[in-house]
Amino acid sequence: MEVRRVTIIGLGLIGGSLGLALKKARPELEIVGIDIHRETIDTGVLTKAIDWGTTQIAEGVKDADVVFLATLVKTMPGLLKEAVPFLKPGTIVTDVGSTKSRLVSRLTELLPPGIFYVGGHPMAGAETRGIDGADPHLFENAVYVLTPVAETAPRALSSLTELLQTIGARVLYMSPVEHDAIVAAVSHLPHLTAAALVNAVARREEEVPGTFQLAAGGFRDATRIAESAPDMWQDIFLENKEALLPVIRTYRQAIAELEQAVAGDDRERLYRLLQEAQEKRRQIPLKQKGLLPGIHEIIVTVPDRPGEIGKLAALLGIHGINIMDIEILRIREGDGGTIRVGFGTGEEASEALRVFQKNDYPAWLKH
Repeated sequence: MEVRRVTIIGLGLIGGSLGLALKKARPELEIVGIDIHRETIDTGVLTKAIDWGTTQIAEGVKDADVVFLATLVKTMPGLLKEAVPFLKPGTIVTDVGSTKSRLVSRLTELLPPGIFYVGGHPMAGAETRGIDGADPHLFENAVYVLTPVAETAPRALSSLTELLQTIGARVLYMSPVEHDAIVAAVSHLPHLTAAALVNAVARREEEVPGTFQLAAGGFRDATRIAESAPDMWQDIFLENKEALLPVIRTYRQAIAELEQAVAGDDRERLYRLLQEAQEKRRQIPLKQKGLLPGIHEIIVTVPDRPGEIGKLAALLGIHGINIMDIEILRIREGDGGTIRVGFGTGEEASEALRVFQKNDYPAWLKH
């Protein structure tokens, strides 16, 4: 099947990034955007994420070869139901939802014969929301899971796979149930525990004022994803609760083991548990983009002079390098300080390192 027109319903971070990535890889494609906000559509056109857009489903899906549902999961069935009467025979419908089992069942039931659905989940993300954070490189080397079922048309699966591979995604196939079980452990649980950790320390702050003032890089790194959108994650947790609840119980057991070892002064057991975690952690692939938004960090030392941090930021701005996060690690009067600077991509971090070193700032990548 030849894909000429792609319609994206929902021009947020993922929808906008899809438009930018597809246009970059396949300039001849016509990319149509649908969004409830006219200003978002205008931004999409201005940034060249879409060729044109509309707030009307019927107008936007007409003659589309592929339709991406890139909205909150809870809104997808209603949007597809509205779109179905206007889809041409042979259209491929897919989604970018973080949960699959319930969604695949609901969306499949809505489609008449001749319209093909393939469940999807791009395992790439960022803390930013909206089309202003869209990135044409978001899917490069990122795992993109497709969840075919018995009813999935092989030709539709093949066509969608080829399209996604053009934007640099690494396409994997798995069942909806398998997908939900895996993401419950490696994506949903970390978001939930990050929120719990922040809330726990916040309660501790009430008992011991000043606790948050000592929360440095390690705490920030461990809880960074707690800044993600509450409305989106509320829906994800509830939508995938059948898979998430058993993982939460497993996590509680792991915490209980550590607690018991500490309470019992069991040094041998505590060491074994920590060593086991260390060894398992090292098995996680370094290069592959995954479910959690990544951050690439550089440590740089600066002289003890007013305005040095501003000079660093300005230097990167001149070279078009965007800073995702910045933190002062240490300052010694007369000796200068150490700064941690975070970037959204490895390419930006590498370029920033080159810029720093070229301008005589001692700097190195944090591993």
